[in-house]
Amino acid sequence: MIYDPYSREVQENPFPIYEYFREKEPCHHNPEMDFYALFRFEDIWEATLDWQTFSSKYGPSLETRSEPPPELVPSIIGMDPPRQVKIRNLLSKGFTPRRIAALETEVRAITRHHLDEYVESGGGDIQEGFSSKLPMDVISALVGIPEEYRAAYRRSVERGLMRDPDTGLPLPREPDALDTRAMLLELLEQRRRNPCDDLMTVAAQSEFEDLDGERRRLSDHEIVAFIGLLASAGSETTVKLIGNCIVYLWQHPDQRRQLWEDPSLIPGAVEEVLRYDPPSQFQGRVTQRDVTYHGTTIPEGARVAIVTGAACRDPREFNDPDEFDIRRRPDRELHFGYGAHVCIGKSLARQETRVALEEISKRFPDYEVIEEGLTRTYQAHVRGFASVPLKI
Repeated sequence: MIYDPYSREVQENPFPIYEYFREKEPCHHNPEMDFYALFRFEDIWEATLDWQTFSSKYGPSLETRSEPPPELVPSIIGMDPPRQVKIRNLLSKGFTPRRIAALETEVRAITRHHLDEYVESGGGDIQEGFSSKLPMDVISALVGIPEEYRAAYRRSVERGLMRDPDTGLPLPREPDALDTRAMLLELLEQRRRNPCDDLMTVAAQSEFEDLDGERRRLSDHEIVAFIGLLASAGSETTVKLIGNCIVYLWQHPDQRRQLWEDPSLIPGAVEEVLRYDPPSQFQGRVTQRDVTYHGTTIPEGARVAIVTGAACRDPREFNDPDEFDIRRRPDRELHFGYGAHVCIGKSLARQETRVALEEISKRFPDYEVIEEGLTRTYQAHVRGFASVPLKI
């Protein structure tokens, strides 16, 4: 058996495949795409911590085979410590607990606005009518992107994540698509002239000490790369998380009823959905030395997929891992990553999803999913539903 993360089979239902590799071939080589993959929780836990061996310098995509050229500055997801830590710490100023808490009022207002529109339209596909709009609007509000750009920006980000089902390669850019880079550079120049209380201003004005000891500000390219990361990795994964919550709670009506009766259970339920079917199923790395797992040697310079989707159902770490249980409280988690590259926006994603479920419970708590209308996306790293039609 060959593990191909871009295949339709894996996109539709990867869990039997994960089980096979966890038990039979926990360190696997795909000779056609020339990468290795790790599937067990402990192996992936260690690999996420060991950035000296499992480097992020090529970025998360397995098809990338070299470092970006000097003129293309990578996002922090394509860097290693200590430089990655310096830039991450600077950008984390936009994600402090105080800032995220202060954003909840706006998150709830955006949530209510889109849910009101969804209900007034008679329901239908909640991914299109609600889930896909909320995270991008929240990210845009956090960053400082004007409302008139948000729909086109969302479409551009969604297409950038899609892959051709036959080749696994990115889809070509649509001729009339928004030039997101030009838009962000223009907004960045505006913030330098007229600062605002948003993340773009924080990124534009903050200084840090680079590895050579020079104090400097982030370049335009670094800021644009980070905002692009937020939009793709942050927004799109939360879209899928909300859709997953809606579907899996409907599939487990007793647990959904418990949740509505006791909203204090919602944060734990969100964590269980993340474990049960994480939107980010794997992350790409490149080895900096030969390393051996389970009798298989991964050579220096090899691309490696650390398959967190498989790790999150490893019976060595979780009791009855294929069972969905909103009261589960695991000792460790990998669904937001771990170590240097733990998700910078995880608190925001948790907040958005909690607020979304709180507001859904008030409007249509007994919703039904029209199962035959469920469809899945076909994207590079993000697994989830493209459409979730509801009867409300």
